[in-house]
Amino acid sequence: MSYKVLFVLNALIAVVVGLAFVFAPGFSLPLLGVTEQYAATMWASRFFGSAMLALGLVLWFAKDAAEPVQKGMSWGMLVSVVIGLALTIAASASAKAVLRQNSWIPIVLYVLFGLGYAFMLFLKPKMKE
Repeated sequence: MSYKVLFVLNALIAVVVGLAFVFAPGFSLPLLGVTEQYAATMWASRFFGSAMLALGLVLWFAKDAAEPVQKGMSWGMLVSVVIGLALTIAASASAKAVLRQNSWIPIVLYVLFGLGYAFMLFLKPKMKE
């Protein structure tokens, strides 16, 4: 595995999710069990989508960057996926769960990308030695 492959996979997923939340929050939110579609919820979903779209584009353009840049970005992404995983678990496991269904999808994605970034940062350098 390389930074390029990891960034491309993460970028594609982020762009697809971002576009879905920006342009079709009424379709995207119910997939996660969010049934209260207030105006604030719809706009928050669109803001989330724009952030995911921006992340996907940054990762896409960073796929060909120099390795020190990719390593620094991987540290940021690792921190981000750990926080995202904790928030997703909290949002789906609390008594007033916000994510009521299909919360396993973002959990699996966070775990897989977290393992990918951890591998690239901690294990791959030792394999080169």
